[in-house]
Amino acid sequence: MKKIFLLLPVLFLFPLQAFATDYPVIMNNGTVLLNTGVGFGMPRSQSRTMKCPPLTISLDTATPLMGLPFTLGIITGYLSEKHPIEIDYHYMPIGLRLAYHKNLFSRLPRFDNYIVLTLGYAIPFPESSKSPHWDEKYGRLFWFGLGIGSRYFFLPNMGVYFEFGIDTFQILTLGLTFKI
Repeated sequence: MKKIFLLLPVLFLFPLQAFATDYPVIMNNGTVLLNTGVGFGMPRSQSRTMKCPPLTISLDTATPLMGLPFTLGIITGYLSEKHPIEIDYHYMPIGLRLAYHKNLFSRLPRFDNYIVLTLGYAIPFPESSKSPHWDEKYGRLFWFGLGIGSRYFFLPNMGVYFEFGIDTFQILTLGLTFKI
């Protein structure tokens, strides 16, 4: 059994080595990126409507792992949903991000393309759980997201980004990114 667990990282990282590249020209080891965005998606239940779309802020740091171009970061934000019987659910999601970068457009050095994994938890605001109709099933949430993203830096320290994929709260995120 130990051998299987020791073999899993090798099997996972071996295919990534074939795609190993450097960071895009706009980034390097230690680059810190601040992202602010608005998410678009659907409410988690058909009986709910989105009151405030997910507003997120994340901080990513370029940290190569085993010679591969990764960024590690944290993400947080705010969102709210409205239930038909006038219950508002307010959440503050908080999570960790891991992104693998691949420069698909080598002729366009200001582009940054990546695959991103988000894992976290959505903390409900206290007034949500005080409602007599509070549903524990829809209350606290595990946050999972897997998607692709791209950044374009139109200035050396400022750009735009989008992320598209499967996420607990959003399908598409658009926003600004700042290199600090």
